[in-house]
Amino acid sequence: MTQSQLQEQLRSLRLGHFAQALLQQQSQATTFDEMSFEERLGLLAQHEIHCRQDSKVKRLLRQATLRLEAHASRLEYRAERGLRKDKVATLLSGQYLHHAHNIIVTGATGCGKTYFA
Repeated sequence: MTQSQLQEQLRSLRLGHFAQALLQQQSQATTFDEMSFEERLGLLAQHEIHCRQDSKVKRLLRQATLRLEAHASRLEYRAERGLRKDKVATLLSGQYLHHAHNIIVTGATGCGKTYFA
């Protein structure tokens, strides 16, 4: 089987990122020579999974049509806001999602809840 046939088969199976990673492995053969077949295959599969998850997050963010583009690095921890870095860090880790917990952000009008949520 030729290289182009293999690439075409991977793309037809919707494994485009896998195919891309395979080309990268082949172009850097000395880097991967000492790895077993299973290790190299595992790296290719991990790359495909990572790229799919990344694409999903980007797609969901686009579909969400959020009004603001908030970033955790831009949070202001001034005393009057009452934000605690440790609590915010816990929320940012996303563990509440895995445990199916809800969060409620409260505060007076204009205190910056929109930028937090």
